[in-house]
Parts: sequence; C-alpha cells; structure tokens
Amino acid sequence: MKNKVKYIFLMLLFIIISSVYTIAYADNVIGYFPPQPKDVTVLVSKPSISMQLVLNNNVVKEIDMKLNGNKVAAEYDQRFQTISYKPVNPLKPGQYKVDLNIVLEDQKMIKESWQFIVSENAVDELSKPTEEQKKVINYANRYRRFLGLKEFSLNDSLNAAAMGHSNYMAINKKLIHQEFSNDKGFTGTESYSRAGAFGYVGSYMSENVSFGQKDYKEAIDALMDAPYHRLVWINPFFVDLGYGEKEKYYTFTFGGKKTLEDKLVVYPIKDQEDVPTSWDGNEIPNPLRFYTKKDMVGYPISLSYFSKKNIKKFILEKATLKNSKGSIVDTYINTPTKDEKLQESILIIPSNPLAKGEKYTVSVKGSILFDDQTTVEINKTWNFTTVVEENDKNGWMKKFIYDDIKDHWAQKDILYLGEKGIVSPKQNNLYKPNDKITRAEFAEFVVNVLGLQTKPYEGIFKDVKENTNKAVYIEAAFREGIVKGLGDGNFQPNRTIKREEIAALVMRAYEKKGNLHKIKQLPLLSFVDQKDISSWALKDVKGAYELGIIKGRDTGEFAPKDFATRAEAAVMIMRLLEKL
Repeated sequence: MKNKVKYIFLMLLFIIISSVYTIAYADNVIGYFPPQPKDVTVLVSKPSISMQLVLNNNVVKEIDMKLNGNKVAAEYDQRFQTISYKPVNPLKPGQYKVDLNIVLEDQKMIKESWQFIVSENAVDELSKPTEEQKKVINYANRYRRFLGLKEFSLNDSLNAAAMGHSNYMAINKKLIHQEFSNDKGFTGTESYSRAGAFGYVGSYMSENVSFGQKDYKEAIDALMDAPYHRLVWINPFFVDLGYGEKEKYYTFTFGGKKTLEDKLVVYPIKDQEDVPTSWDGNEIPNPLRFYTKKDMVGYPISLSYFSKKNIKKFILEKATLKNSKGSIVDTYINTPTKDEKLQESILIIPSNPLAKGEKYTVSVKGSILFDDQTTVEINKTWNFTTVVEENDKNGWMKKFIYDDIKDHWAQKDILYLGEKGIVSPKQNNLYKPNDKITRAEFAEFVVNVLGLQTKPYEGIFKDVKENTNKAVYIEAAFREGIVKGLGDGNFQPNRTIKREEIAALVMRAYEKKGNLHKIKQLPLLSFVDQKDISSWALKDVKGAYELGIIKGRDTGEFAPKDFATRAEAAVMIMRLLEKL
C-alpha cells in the first residue's frame, strides 16, 4: 500500500489573490476581493451572493444590489467584512445578473456587475455534516490548538465541494486538483469554482488531496509531515474546512480571508517533543527536486510569516540546525527565491534522518520585504526533541483531544478511547465528563467499541430524525440487536440512560462478540436494592457485574434506575473493551 499513498499540493490561494481585485490594507484605502458566485454554475438554489469589502476606516453609507434588475436586501457584515445577500426562496434554474453599487461616507462609489447560473440540479439546502466530517474537524483542531491558532470551523459548502471532488477522483481513478467538464462527476474546474458552486463565501482558498491512507487521521498526519501541504494547515488565515472521502481519495478544502494580524508560525513548534526523525519525500511536487537525495531525509522544519500584506521578497541571512552537542546538522534549505512553490515560508530539511531522543536547536535570521517597501525582521531560535520510539511519534496529540478532562479521575480512559475514536466530544473539543450520558451517546460508544459499520439513516424510530445527532449509530445498534425501542416506535435518544439499561447494552455487545460462554456461572447479587432491578435486566446486571464492567455504589446499592456520567460511561466502555 505504501507505494500507492500519494499527496498532491496546489497553492490555489495565489490564483484568487492575484486577480485584478488586488486588496489594499493601508489606512483609508478600500480593498475588495472578487464577488461570489461569479461566472460559475451554482448547485444550491439559495446561494450567498457576496463581495468581501475591507473598509480600512471608511464607512458604508448605502448599498444597492439588484438581482436580474430587482432590488434585494443586501447588508454589510462588519465581522466578516462582507456585503452579502441570501435569497429567502429558492432561485429558479437559469442565468442571473448581479449589479452592486456601494456609496461610502465620503461619497466614493464602488460598482460591480457579474453573472452566475443556477443549475437544474441545484438543491435547496446542503447536507449537514456527517459523523466522520465532525471527527475530522475535531482531529484537525488538535493541531490548531497545539499551534495556538484559531480552530477550523466545519463549513457545509466546503464539505459539499470536497465530497464532490473526492467522488470525481474515485469515479475517474485519478488523483488531481483540476476537473474536466467532459468527465463523469464534474462539479467545477478548480477548487474555488467548486466551492463557489456550493455557495461558499470566502476569497482565500486552498486544497489538499491525497490517496491511499487507511483513514482521515493517517491522511492528516501525513499531510502535516509533507512540508508544502503543511503550510496550508498551519496558515492562520484559513478558518473554514471541508472534507470528503471516497474509496480512499481524500479532499480537504480550506477557506478564509486575510486578517489584519500578522503571524509567525514554526513547525515543529518550540519545545515540541516526540517529533518524527525522518520523512520519505513522498509529495507532489517534491521539495527535494533541487537535490540529488533519493532516500529518507530528516523531518522537515518550516518557518512561515503570514501577513495581510503581499510579500515581495523573503531575504534569508542564515538558517541553522544544531544537535544537543552544538554540532551543525547538514540540511537542505528551500527559500522563495529558489522554490517557486514558496512565498511566505522557508523549509529546512535535514539531509539525513535525525537521531532518536535528541534535542535540536533551529536558528533563522532574515527579513521580509513587502510590496509597499516596508520590512519586518525575522530572528527566531527554538528547540524541539525527537521521538525515542517511532511508534510514539506525535505523542503530544493525546493531550489535545479534549480541553476539560485534565486531572479528571477518568482522564486516562477517556484519552485512550478518544484517541481510538470510540468516545466522542459532547461539544466541540469538550468531553463534558460530568454530564449525564444519554441513550444515543451510549449507543454510539457501543457501536464504536464493536467496530460496527454505520449506514445512511433509514428512519426506523419516529423520534430519531435523519439530522438527529447520533442517528446512524442508533440505527446501527438496532440492526445488530444491541438497542431496542420503547414499543411505541420511539427511542428517546436524548433521555439519560439508566444503569440497568447500560448493563443490558454492554452484555448484548459482549454476546455479539461470541464471548457469553466465558461466563461460567452468574453470581448471586447482594445489593441492598437488588429488588429494584427490573426483571428484564436482572440477568444482564449479573453478567456485567461478574465481568467487572459495571460495579455497585459505595453505599452497597446497585442503583439500577440511577444515571451514569459520561466519565463513568467511558470507564465502563474501557472495561468492556478489555473483555472483548
């Protein structure tokens, strides 16, 4: 499989920004990006019609937007620096013309006109994120938190664009950024046109594609290792992310806008531990193309200066890598002057694999000249330490799964299960260990611990809608006989699950693996409240207790009608995993 794992990188953001709508950031100078959607066929019937407008101390006095000659209610959003309008009702298929007139406080005027087409196949609403897409954003944001960068937001339009492109690559069996209109599955020639076709509002874009990894985690890790691809993941101006996968063709589509704050980003970061020692050079284009090296090299180091202003020249005075003894390590250095794929970054690639468990020091000195002839000095020195054992590389990732479990009594089990993708966050990057766990959440954990396959939801329960959180897990557990309804066609997914219900689910999961014969004899219970255990659950409570998966309270009670916290649920799932 290794020779089939590939990555292709494309700096699409240069295509967008180098258009005729060059943006300016000086005081009192108006800057704006190309409007959207422009000269594309959109696949949503209620597209956001917009143009990013950076006022720079100016004020909008009047906005007049017409759609096919009819005035519409466009507004300026200061937070996103964007003028936009979204139709209340679906637009009919066909061609549309937008005329936009903007009057500023000083009576300056901006006029723009553009066209787009609404497809015959346009949908009213985009699909909500899948469970895998939610897992991808959580995993990607571990890197962003580690780097101290604003976390990605999952974007429906970019999800649709990424999924469409993965479908295109899978159908046509080729790893590529550009699509061709005569191919099956075509949704747009370039990444930005595909995003625009699905209604994305954003002027700063890029895309990563890869093939052959076993899952999204392996794909993201490998893309972070590959230095060109990494530069997109660590760019603070990218704040939106979309993801799609089809037959091991992975697409990650990034969107955002330039902000008013510059940011220096290095990777590996200062004092990072468990850094890989080597890299195989598997990247298209290959940053080693300037050199004769064909085999493994050391782990690539990058330094980037992301700026609101356009960079004219990156002037490098020195870049060194030293080991703990102070000896210079031989490196290949790629700068924007040498490497046309770089603009705001330099790459320092050790010519040979680094030593294990070694502390290295990186020093970079130079300056950046901007188009406006201003400069900024770069003088950065930092350390990192390589991994002792290769299978421990990126060990820091485990610390960034959840933000709210540090020093919690169940932290070890929650971290382990979170790393394995068995338990999931309650909200964003919060596990909420002390919240009561619901029937839907516990069903998800059981499905994950068994490795059951989920399928598109078919609507088995009346109160579990397709867009209900955990719907696919509830249905997967139902298909396998692990969960049951309430006899009236309902499941009550958001009701907190009782301890005796948990016992029933874990024993059905245990039985599913064919392990029931291992219990030679069910124990006699001595709980002071054992009479409160429902007759239907008594056998399962005995089995779960015998296996040590679920225990009694310190009071001598089993508390069958009590509820469990998400932390307690994680511990029970961990005990179940150990018994399977």
